[in-house]
Amino acid sequence: MIQGSDEWLQSRVGVVTASNFSKVFTTAGKLSTSREGLINQLIAEKLTNAPTETFKSSAMERGNELEPQARAMFEVIMGVEVEEIGLIKMEGHEIGCSSDGVFEDTGIEIKCPLPATHCAYLRANKLPSTYVQQVQGTMLVLGLEKYFFMSFHPEMKPLIIEIKRDNKLLELAEPLLIETADIIKSETERLRKEE
Repeated sequence: MIQGSDEWLQSRVGVVTASNFSKVFTTAGKLSTSREGLINQLIAEKLTNAPTETFKSSAMERGNELEPQARAMFEVIMGVEVEEIGLIKMEGHEIGCSSDGVFEDTGIEIKCPLPATHCAYLRANKLPSTYVQQVQGTMLVLGLEKYFFMSFHPEMKPLIIEIKRDNKLLELAEPLLIETADIIKSETERLRKEE
């Protein structure tokens, strides 16, 4: 299924997805203070069987439009063919991710930020802390040892970084993700019985 399609949005209803992993665990593997809000949001999605309406800024829309161009550039630079995938779930749990692309034994997370943000990423030359949980959690769900992060702006050079799996972080994060998915499941069932 195509990312962003109605089918894809529906498949994510009530699922703890990689873009929300930072609301479950911190970069130190501790419980995030944002978890309760995420739990309530995902229970509401399950009870209404509808995805949460999210605001899309013009910068976010621009990023979505540039992603295919970024993916094509990555393929040329790396000499690979990247396959787009829909939602992949962890076996036995409502925890999932939608990689921006997979190839060989790895995948890629693509961001197309505003010029100043891209410049900051280029200067730092490392995975932005904002995306640590998303990238590491995606490796957990997909069972990968490495992953690529790409920041793309059409008028500047791209940033491409290979990220290694952080097993220490994921050992702490996995139980928190599973516990979160279990709470969503049991609370949804409890609230449905009370209707």
